[in-house]
Amino acid sequence: MQESKLDVYSLESYEINKNTCAVINLADDVTKIVEKENEYLLPKQSFEVMEDSCAYYGSSYEGRLKGTKMILGSNYKLPVIIEEKNDIIFFPTTGLSNEKCSWISLNNIRSYERVEGYTKVNFVKGKSIIVKMSFSSFEMQLLRATRFQNLLRQRLGEK
Repeated sequence: MQESKLDVYSLESYEINKNTCAVINLADDVTKIVEKENEYLLPKQSFEVMEDSCAYYGSSYEGRLKGTKMILGSNYKLPVIIEEKNDIIFFPTTGLSNEKCSWISLNNIRSYERVEGYTKVNFVKGKSIIVKMSFSSFEMQLLRATRFQNLLRQRLGEK
C-alpha cells in the first residue's frame, strides 16, 4: 500500500477510534495508522492493533469475529466492529490469517476508484491510500461491511 506523504510519528500503543481511517501492515512488526489528521508507526502487526483495540473497548477480537459470523452467516474476510457507540467498523484487505492483512474504516471512506489494477481509497479530510487489491474485491469487502452494519443496526433497534 502507498499512503499520502505526511509527517509520521512513532507510538508504542494505539487504540482505534473514530478518527482512524486505516491500519496498514507494512512489515512483520510494523503497522502504519492513518488518521484523519495524523499518521503513526507502531512496532506491532495490524492484527495486534485490532486485538488491543477490541480489548480496550471491552471485548475480544475472537468474540467480535464470532458475532460477525453469526450475523452475516459467512466465515471469510469478515468485518469487525471495534466499538458500537461510535459505529467503528473495519474490514480486512485480505483473509484474516494473512500476515499482510490491513484494515480499512468503513465510516471514514469518502470515495474509491480504480488505479492501475489496485484501488485508491479517499478518506474524509482528503487523505488517500492505494490498497493492493482489485477494485471488485475492495467493493465486495465494502458491501459486506455495509451489510454487516445494517444488520447490526436492525438488531439494535435502529433504523
